[in-house]
Amino acid sequence: MRSETIERQVVLVSYGTQYLRGKIALDDWHRHGTLFNARLQFRALADNGLLADDFTLWLGILKASGATRLSLHLAAAFEAGVARADKGGAYAVVVHFPDRHQIWVVGEEQATWLSHPLFPNEEGQGYPVFPDAACYGGPIDSYWCLEDRPGQLDVPDTDWKALARAIATDLESPVPSSLAPAGPYFGPLPHDVPWAKFPLFPSSNFTSLAHRIMSTLVRMQSTFSHDTNPRNESNPYQFLDQEGAAKLTIWSRSLDSWMLEVQLRCANETRSFDLTGKNTPLARVHTAPPPRPTAADDDAEEGAKEGASSPDAPTQQSISRSNGKWGDRITFLIQVALGSLVIAFMASLVAAYPWLSVPIVAIWMFFARLMRQN
Repeated sequence: MRSETIERQVVLVSYGTQYLRGKIALDDWHRHGTLFNARLQFRALADNGLLADDFTLWLGILKASGATRLSLHLAAAFEAGVARADKGGAYAVVVHFPDRHQIWVVGEEQATWLSHPLFPNEEGQGYPVFPDAACYGGPIDSYWCLEDRPGQLDVPDTDWKALARAIATDLESPVPSSLAPAGPYFGPLPHDVPWAKFPLFPSSNFTSLAHRIMSTLVRMQSTFSHDTNPRNESNPYQFLDQEGAAKLTIWSRSLDSWMLEVQLRCANETRSFDLTGKNTPLARVHTAPPPRPTAADDDAEEGAKEGASSPDAPTQQSISRSNGKWGDRITFLIQVALGSLVIAFMASLVAAYPWLSVPIVAIWMFFARLMRQN
């Protein structure tokens, strides 16, 4: 589950902090490929006034105003929202000053003329009423300054070794993985040009483990997405019962949750080396949402309630589940036997009449193309 918005925020926060602290210049990274094809605008919430039409202007004014760093958080932690935002706003960028901090949230602006009395919104009206020419342009991240709060906001440092162990234990997979690419994580870039290729967040000897963790989770997400594609004949879901499919879904949600947590922590990592060797005890920044209840879950819950009053119910359930598994296995063996007979028969035909190989291959390619299209 890839989000281009949060990737742009990771770049903005991590490199922006380095700029505010005088470690890098804007010319060193403002051409970052992750920021291609997108515009970052910054507005005042009160009057929707455009404060900055580019992140370089925004960062320049912040530095001149005394800002010391940026940090990325879940917007829900601040109990704040944007009334104008229909989507987005899941994450908050915090600007830190010595005595206060500002909260900025991304949202999507809504055109007020959508509710204009002359807007043709009668029932049966074809959609779209007006062609959307903006879909050919790049996305716009509109930031609104929600609040200016007094005091400092604490941003805990990350113990990357402890985080790697926690992820490996939860996902039951080595982290970092030896199969993940070594070196900094760059992320997918829209254009392959050397001057736009930067790591997703600043790279150093201290952050090498963070980059490897990120690469590992990206590889795991890509593998899971490929394996569970409905067009994949070896999709693991088709070989699992209801309980196994539910466990695999919970595992994938946990993977997405860890990815989001690592993205937030990578954006907030400011150290090039650790002088103290001490880190804040690991605490989850984000947790996976609970699985959504389904009709099958409701039936299972009712069956459990009925089974509680009947001592024979657990035995019957286990017997039916066992019978279902053996039925699937027998069906699979029958399919293998029939397939083998068909292949042997076709082989004998081709051996006797070699010219039959042409129509057989043509028919096979026709059905293969038809299946891909469907």
